[in-house]
Amino acid sequence: MTARLPPQPVIWAISRHTAYLAGRQGGERLQRRNDDFSGLDLGGAILDDAILSGCNFSDGSYNSAQFVRADLFSADFTRADLTRTMFDKADLRGANFLMAVLRQTSFRQADLRAGQIMRAEASGKEVAETVPVNMSGANLEDANLKNAYLDNANLTNASAVGASFASASLFSVNLTGADLTNADFAGAKLKEASFVGAKLDGARFTGADLRGANLRSVDLSTADTTGANMQGAIHRGASAQLPAELEAKLKAHGRWIVSNGAEGERAVFSKMKLPGMDFSNCDLRAAVFHETALAGAFFTRSQLMFTSFIGTDLRKANFDQAECGGVTFSGAILAGAAFRGTQLLGVPIYNAKNQRTGKVMFPRFDTADLTGADLRGAVVEGVDFSSSIFTKVNISGADLRQCTGMNTKR
Repeated sequence: MTARLPPQPVIWAISRHTAYLAGRQGGERLQRRNDDFSGLDLGGAILDDAILSGCNFSDGSYNSAQFVRADLFSADFTRADLTRTMFDKADLRGANFLMAVLRQTSFRQADLRAGQIMRAEASGKEVAETVPVNMSGANLEDANLKNAYLDNANLTNASAVGASFASASLFSVNLTGADLTNADFAGAKLKEASFVGAKLDGARFTGADLRGANLRSVDLSTADTTGANMQGAIHRGASAQLPAELEAKLKAHGRWIVSNGAEGERAVFSKMKLPGMDFSNCDLRAAVFHETALAGAFFTRSQLMFTSFIGTDLRKANFDQAECGGVTFSGAILAGAAFRGTQLLGVPIYNAKNQRTGKVMFPRFDTADLTGADLRGAVVEGVDFSSSIFTKVNISGADLRQCTGMNTKR
């Protein structure tokens, strides 16, 4: 879509705003709330200090424009071209940059936190809704976000190659599947951020706060984490590197997860001989391990929702603190396996429209051998153990909600 020239009233309003900024007679500050600027070509416009909350800028071209200190609360920039645009110190709470082009764009000290927006219910009653800033799929290559406030922002599948987030506040930000090659997070506050499946080749995290961050399926081998606080972060250590064939499978599986199957490939390890392999802190959702030799393998703190281990040898395997919602262990050998603090819960099933179907998939252990397994502190929901071998299982402190057949010997 080609951006169109702005109509005369918009040109006149911007001209008066320019005069206002220069302190000239006849100048007037631009104030347009919830107005429609969509599809317009406003490249190079100087809109510093303008009040444009709730305005629609979608599909427009604002190349090299300036919105310094502007009020853009809840503004919509979906698919807009904002190359080299300046948003320094702007109020962008709750703004939408879905699929926007933000190459070399500057957001220094901008407020990109979630915004409280009033929504009308069917009854007519207005309710407050917290809307995070959305930069999903945006192109942020070489963008400048130094000292910006991006708490809870959504940057899933964004491309931020060479972007600077130095000293930015990124608490609980979602960077799942993002390309962060050579990005700079020096001194950034990234507590509880999610980097699942992100590309971090050459990224800098020197002095960053990564406490509790989720770095599953992330290769940190070329990233600089010198001085970073990684207490409680979920990540794979340098010693956990797997053989090249398995690492390739994990990377392809990560792309498959974050793209909802559009890219990469589902990881299938069926009938492979992988005893003692360390899959700790990996994202293996919906992976397939049918009849795989995995005795003594490690899945500590891994994400295993809907993963299938049918007929697999998992003797003395370690699943401590793993997330195993809807996992299948039918016919598996789990003698001596550890599930300390593991979450083995039911997972709601959604249809293609992301709507709840009312069905729940619970973990399955039918005909599995759990002799001597350790379930201390685990939370297990809706499992029928009646066909399992459940001898000498340690269930001290376990929460076995709606489970049956625990004393069955077969």
